[in-house]
Amino acid sequence: MRGVTYQFPTFRALSLQLEAGGDEQDLELPPFVTAEEDGEWVLSKFVVGDESASIPACIVDRGYGSRLAFEDRDWQRLWHFANSKDRPSFMPSSLPPPQPEASPSAQPRILLIGCDAESERLLAALLGRAGYATAFVASAEDAAARFRDMPIDLVVSEWALPGMSGLDFCRRTRRDATLSRIPILFLTARVSSADVVAAFEAGADDYVTKPFVASELTARVFALIRRSRMMPHVARSR
Repeated sequence: MRGVTYQFPTFRALSLQLEAGGDEQDLELPPFVTAEEDGEWVLSKFVVGDESASIPACIVDRGYGSRLAFEDRDWQRLWHFANSKDRPSFMPSSLPPPQPEASPSAQPRILLIGCDAESERLLAALLGRAGYATAFVASAEDAAARFRDMPIDLVVSEWALPGMSGLDFCRRTRRDATLSRIPILFLTARVSSADVVAAFEAGADDYVTKPFVASELTARVFALIRRSRMMPHVARSR
């Protein structure tokens, strides 16, 4: 799977670019990037300063040149990334208005699935210093039970889990109306592009490989939770 990178000087510039492609939910390919075939899936990376978002997209030709098209959920994620810093200057007609973020005093809860003991200690310390509460479960089945006990703001999952795999857990969560808005980040040693594609196709919001950079992981966690709280509210199980 190819990677395609867009670089913008400001979030405002990215917002204006999205406004131009709002009806079709597509964008022009970056300069010097050529389309190898219609229907090719790529991993598009949007870079604004020190922040970035990676989102799957498909190259399409609707009769006026090849463009990069996004599915509804991925276009919404991109729109929220573009407008996460400033008040939105436009609102695509296909997207409902974002909701205000939850009170900063509400400590976000992160559920980690399938981590080994060393990773548990490391992540608990790292995320705790960043202001997050963490809970750990060994399997996807245990995670389902934890969803019933407390609200969860983000899931960090290993790929290989006892019983249901992380990939199947992601698919099942996305099919559950009460849980589908919870961001899911894969934290795994699997580095092949095929695995990255499979994770995003299953509904993952981000993918971080081991070994990871602590500051990058906490930044990605922060961005996912922030975007989730901006999305339209959907009741979640308690």
